[in-house]
Amino acid sequence: MGILGKAKPTKPYPSFPLTAHPNGQWCKKIRGKVHFFGVWADHDTALKRYLALAADLHAGRQPQASRLSPEGLTVKDVCNSYLSWQKGKMEAREIGERWFEDCRSILKGFAGLTGKNRLVADLRPNDFQRYRARQAKRLGVHALTREITVIRSMFKYAYESDVIERPMKFGAGFSAPSASVKRKAKTQAELQHGKRLFRKEELLSILKASGPCLKAAVLLGLNGGFGNLDCATLPLSTIDFDTGVIEYGRPKTGVRRVMPLWPETTEALRKMLTDERPEPADEETAKLALLLPNGRPLVRQIVTRSESGEPKKISRLDLLSRHFAELLKELRVHRSGIGFYALRHTFRTWADEVKDQHAVHRIMGHAIPGMSGIYVEEISLDRLRAVVDHVRSKIFSQ
Repeated sequence: MGILGKAKPTKPYPSFPLTAHPNGQWCKKIRGKVHFFGVWADHDTALKRYLALAADLHAGRQPQASRLSPEGLTVKDVCNSYLSWQKGKMEAREIGERWFEDCRSILKGFAGLTGKNRLVADLRPNDFQRYRARQAKRLGVHALTREITVIRSMFKYAYESDVIERPMKFGAGFSAPSASVKRKAKTQAELQHGKRLFRKEELLSILKASGPCLKAAVLLGLNGGFGNLDCATLPLSTIDFDTGVIEYGRPKTGVRRVMPLWPETTEALRKMLTDERPEPADEETAKLALLLPNGRPLVRQIVTRSESGEPKKISRLDLLSRHFAELLKELRVHRSGIGFYALRHTFRTWADEVKDQHAVHRIMGHAIPGMSGIYVEEISLDRLRAVVDHVRSKIFSQ
């Protein structure tokens, strides 16, 4: 079976000298080493490349770069091989659809700027440094870090999977922004737009103006640092109204999360599950705690498929963030950098005042760092309640 779970193709004719490899390419073992010559879908090009290199490879010589042109491995080939691997991981639920789409979009841009038909053997450190310099002018530090990480990961995968024969040389300049650069960017953003925090008066006005579903989501964000996807994927089965606790593995990380509920949060969730609950759109949606009036999730993936049925584009429809931003504008408290996720920032900032980091990690669904993460088995509900009650006092105290 190949990396996408598909059966490897048979040889196009009996005398075809190459063999289908599970990584999606035609290959041949020569002098004890497996060499790759092109993707399954284009056996003619793979054969041409093999014939161009065969004499050198069988003789134990390193093929000259000129022999690789024009049928050598291209940037497009490596991108497609990496995306095929990532797609297999996505279908196995090892990575999310959004991360796969981020990889696809980043590599499409990279191939467009460097040349999708450019030979990989022709790439030099200057190419990567020029690409980084261009992207640094249009991207923030975190987006730039993500792009560099994806591109480096692609070539690391290609080398370790024998798609390319040598590690890629990126040069000293193709690195993620340093911690100091990120700190400076954060400071500059705070000077321009303020911190990513809400004030007590803003939160009270938001809660007062929110409809039942949005109010429940906002309270989850404040009560325990729920993000938009956390709210959208919260399973009904994880809410224990008798003990007033939500407990489950956070979808983004799988890390255990335990969140004692405020009375206000409990009331809002009860209301959503009784008087205000719409008819779920399907069986899977029926398992979720929060639904839109049309019975669909607050955040969902939209997959655009090609004629063959393969995913062509994966986009996210985040109506929770959209409705929250509209409400902020209506209340005239909207500013750049402030969205639904700022509720999570607000919770974490106030929760830190309790000085119980392990309890905060457990509530937010963060892995407890270091050796403590191995040895700490339980954190008492009293400690967790002390954290959430302190945050509650910052909002609802007289």
